[in-house]
Amino acid sequence: MKQELENFIIESDIRLNYFNDIINCIIDNEKRILDFFKLEKLPKKVNVLILSYEPFKNFIISKYGEILSYVSGDSDSLTSTIRILNISDQIKYTTHTDANIDKIKGTILHEIVHQCHHVYHNDYNQITWFAEGLATNISNQKYELQKLDECDFLKLKNDFRHYKDGYKFSYTIVNYILKNYTNKEITKLYSNPNYLRGKSDTIFEEAKSWIKDKFNGIDYK
Repeated sequence: MKQELENFIIESDIRLNYFNDIINCIIDNEKRILDFFKLEKLPKKVNVLILSYEPFKNFIISKYGEILSYVSGDSDSLTSTIRILNISDQIKYTTHTDANIDKIKGTILHEIVHQCHHVYHNDYNQITWFAEGLATNISNQKYELQKLDECDFLKLKNDFRHYKDGYKFSYTIVNYILKNYTNKEITKLYSNPNYLRGKSDTIFEEAKSWIKDKFNGIDYK
């Protein structure tokens, strides 16, 4: 199955009864995501591959040396390719036993956010948390705000892939940024990795105070 759009080429290695739903989801959301990153279009078309487990697993292992049980999608900047595990194989082989069409749409939009972010840079040393927080927020994936008192920010920065609840903590920190920073400052954060690294500890402390106020009933934004 295959369909080509202005910015994306979507393919699946098996027949999917939800293939058109995926196409429509991308069409409905691509301008909103591109606008956030101040992009009129992507520099080159991105391949979106909806894959069975074996080819998905083989790629992930070749790239990272392992496949973690929660992994169901990947955005590869070098080849402008998104790889997503199909719903039935997510249920069989990952911790996403509740996978469904809405969740796979969210994963695809999450990876599209990464592809847009890649246009600016591919340096995520100690700032993967920010990239993942952007992706979860902009794709409207269903995460809840978390108290940050128990977040080990040093580990979140240095070993995101193996940090339990890393996505939840990152969602919360970036939610704070999106609701409290100016558009100009947000642009600087996603486009300048050195600037973001320099601001990270301050952002975390601000977000920790902000979320504590929220949980205590003080809601400024």
